[in-house]
Amino acid sequence: MANIKLFLLFSIAMLILIFPIPHTISIRYISALLILLPLLFMFKTLKLYKLNREIKYIFALIVILTLWIYFVAFFISDETSWSLSEIKSQWLTPMLYFFTFLMLGIYSTTVDKTFQKNVYAIIFLMFFVHIAYIDLYALKSYAINKVIISRFEGLTEGPDKSNYLTNILLSFIMTEIIYRLRIRKNFLNINNFTLAILFILTILSSVFEGMRNGVIAIIFLGITSTIFSLYNNKYFTKKFKMITTLFIVIIITIPAIYNFKNDKRWDTLMQTIPIALDTKNNRNWIDSKESLPKLNNGTTVSDSNYKRIAWFYEGLKLIIEHPLGMGFGRNAFGHGIKKKYHLQKQTGHSHSGLIDLGVGIGIVGVLLWSMFCLYIIYMSYKYIMLYNSYFAIIVFFNITGFYSRFLVDSNMRDHMFQTFLVILGISLIYMFKDKEDYEKNKLHTGK
Repeated sequence: MANIKLFLLFSIAMLILIFPIPHTISIRYISALLILLPLLFMFKTLKLYKLNREIKYIFALIVILTLWIYFVAFFISDETSWSLSEIKSQWLTPMLYFFTFLMLGIYSTTVDKTFQKNVYAIIFLMFFVHIAYIDLYALKSYAINKVIISRFEGLTEGPDKSNYLTNILLSFIMTEIIYRLRIRKNFLNINNFTLAILFILTILSSVFEGMRNGVIAIIFLGITSTIFSLYNNKYFTKKFKMITTLFIVIIITIPAIYNFKNDKRWDTLMQTIPIALDTKNNRNWIDSKESLPKLNNGTTVSDSNYKRIAWFYEGLKLIIEHPLGMGFGRNAFGHGIKKKYHLQKQTGHSHSGLIDLGVGIGIVGVLLWSMFCLYIIYMSYKYIMLYNSYFAIIVFFNITGFYSRFLVDSNMRDHMFQTFLVILGISLIYMFKDKEDYEKNKLHTGK
């Protein structure tokens, strides 16, 4: 048994560490397989029939959505073979990760509490390795060049990818802080000083990544964390709550203030909107040979501001024109634009998961995915309020963070989607375990 535990912990560490590192697909699959095989060997002992009723609702939504994805591919899409290939790599593979970590959660909660804590600690640590690398590299660069670097990608292939890791780790840290403030217990075996250092380092990494959407996500995380920490908290006075709220808001908004001050794209965002929406006359969004349009003052628009808005607008038009979808795929938007405008060259994704998914599987598909996310958000909030569940907070932060980024980033793809489902899968099981422990404790104490 001890050997199996060590084997699983090593495999989990390897998978989480290399997930966001480019050109590591084979290692990811091997790591995932090393986790899955022992679990399949012990499948009969996992007692899946005892799964919570609510997780069965989640399974049902996944099955219905999967059937709809295949229906669109076979009966509506003009590119069935391409869509089927995308379904295999971008839907079925992530779902395999999801179910693997569901089983891992079940196994680790049936072994002992220590092993469950070790699994979570390993996941936490591997995320921190990435954030530590970002901070150390940026601080070293500042010491040499006296310049604060921005849009640094760390070990990933882009600053948006590294920023996902920052926000995930920050949600873990905020969960621990909330738990200590509200329940007066800790889950991670680290003292308050160390936790504070980890918090500061993670906030700092967001500054070095310089991602606008990530900053907005941090602000939302800060507001919800403050509410969860202090609302109806009997341990603190009203004055202390006000001071703590102010402190958290100030710390959380540091990346936002820095980003607003140093990212010039904010300055021209509002002026760019009407120009970007005029997709007939301003065509750089579809043809890079065309010149970028000009603002009223004669300066060129921000390439990112302009294209993101134009792509989102054209994507909405595609969804309205094809409400049942055009075939699931990472670059469904690009395929749809190529077909609509008879282009020779394929464009890519829309930089919005909402648009990519809507073009791919239509309004029905977006509604089904939204039902999946909103149901879990509701369920996790209920578990926070009723059972003081540590992992319900993680589930809540994980899915609200992913879904909000889904609206403005193409994150429902590749390792970003897989990482989200890995965390969701194991956290859901741990959340149900929290409820079970709460009810046992209540029965035992009579409180």
